Amino acid sequence: MAAIANTLILDEYGIYDAEDSNDWLLLGIKGQLSEFELRGIRARMIGGQRSKARRGALKIPLPTGLVYTETDEVVKDPDRSIQEAIALVFSTFRRLGSAMQVTKWFIKQEIQLPVRGCGQASAAVYWGLPTHSHIRRIIHNPRYAGCYAYGRNSTKTHPDGTSTVKVLPMDQWLVCLPEAHEGYIDWDEYLQNQETLRRNASSFLRGAARTPSPRKGVALLQSRILCGLCGHRMQVTCGRSKGTSWYYLCREEVVRRGKKTCQSMRGDVLDTAVGHFIVAAVNRENLALSLIVREQLRTDFEAGDRQRQNRIEDLLHEEDRARRRYMEVDPSNRLVAATLEGKWEDSLRAYHDAVQEREKYVQQQQCIPDAELDARILELANDFGTVWQAEQTTNEDRKRLLGLLIEDITLLRNGYQVAVKLRLRGGRTHELPPVDLPLPLAMVIRRDAAPEVLTELEALLEAGYPDRAAAQELNQRGRRDSRGDKFTQRCIQNLRYRYNMKNGVKRQRERLRKQGYKLGRELADELSISCSTLERRAKHDPSIKIHRIHVAKRTFAMYKLVPESQQTITSDA
Repeated sequence: MAAIANTLILDEYGIYDAEDSNDWLLLGIKGQLSEFELRGIRARMIGGQRSKARRGALKIPLPTGLVYTETDEVVKDPDRSIQEAIALVFSTFRRLGSAMQVTKWFIKQEIQLPVRGCGQASAAVYWGLPTHSHIRRIIHNPRYAGCYAYGRNSTKTHPDGTSTVKVLPMDQWLVCLPEAHEGYIDWDEYLQNQETLRRNASSFLRGAARTPSPRKGVALLQSRILCGLCGHRMQVTCGRSKGTSWYYLCREEVVRRGKKTCQSMRGDVLDTAVGHFIVAAVNRENLALSLIVREQLRTDFEAGDRQRQNRIEDLLHEEDRARRRYMEVDPSNRLVAATLEGKWEDSLRAYHDAVQEREKYVQQQQCIPDAELDARILELANDFGTVWQAEQTTNEDRKRLLGLLIEDITLLRNGYQVAVKLRLRGGRTHELPPVDLPLPLAMVIRRDAAPEVLTELEALLEAGYPDRAAAQELNQRGRRDSRGDKFTQRCIQNLRYRYNMKNGVKRQRERLRKQGYKLGRELADELSISCSTLERRAKHDPSIKIHRIHVAKRTFAMYKLVPESQQTITSDA
């Protein structure tokens, strides 16, 4: 560019002309030497940084909840509210086992988490409701387990100047020194948490290794059933009426190899069988269940109340500091006094709001006496089947309880029976009694009717009743089929086909044909006109007589030519 613009280049050793060949060669060599020197300096700096990191002496910004002391030692944050908030994240995850469930619990309990900038004790702390990514960052960070980690990410620069950051697996970290400083959890629990997150993430993958998480839907065994023939996960498909019928089927052979479906079966009967096993298993451990539920309620209340107390103490300290600042200002300086007074009022308002919120929270939790609450929990545990079948219990809750007891379920169909094998948590297996599948409609005992009912049906059809109206009339008369069920339109159709009965419309058409009536297309062909023209002429032409048959929401018309003699007689009459 200097050669094109006819520009000279100057340094401490001389002046160079880029158009001159000698100067151009000298500038190129100097430029390469300078670049090589810069790369060497950068490599030595990075090498020194990594050497210091291998000793655990490199000072890295710490996450919220950990700070450096004056001697560069890593300790927990001296603020007790921050310590308890971070510890609450790990205890809640230890209980729920899902980062998303932890996020929902914090939001439901309205518990805020702190965020401190740059990991410095003097940086400002901001409190707010956590997000899913916030919770995941806390659980993934090894510093909370007392581990000094360096080189967890890899940055790659693209030709266009942009860069991407890739998170490396633990075996590729440059430095990993467990138990290097104080932490909130130990290293074994950290590894267990990472494995839990990995299993949760695998619920969105395909294959037999997929670990499901509770979701909405009518299918209780969704994502937990294995095909007993090929070993792959079975899918769920719903019938025409969603929410009332669903099926479990394995389509792995169809999708992967173009073969037939391995097996398919009704889902409601299998869900019922597994549900009975869950209820029986829980009722056997009713006492342990009641104690766990009661202790869990107390733990949740104490954790939420402790965080609210810490928040109130922080707000009280801020209010006291704002009050002292306002008291120390010169009253004659109204501009400064007005600003400090506004800050004092804001801090005082935030303090009173926090106090009222805690009082409301305590009242909601203590609205039921402890004795009465214990009695309700014991009653729930002794009759868990009522809770399992209650309308207030969602399928998501049932699936979550099923996941606590059962790892997966293997189904193997043999005719109209299904062998159900359960793999329980801990490795034990249990086989349920064979489950009978509903027989197809062709194999169900056919519905029939008493002779007197068939006689009444014949009379109704002869009178012109359609199938739906005939079923309603028989039900109003108190008639029932051979199984004691009410008649339906489909049932009347089956009876007609079985006993070769004609429906009411055909019977009316036959009677009208005996009187000389014809279908619209037949009479239109005879008169050499169209059907629409015939219908228009029938409205005002006395030579064409029309008779309409009304069946449900449909109407059938038949036409008849009237002789002139009958037209005169009709007009005279």
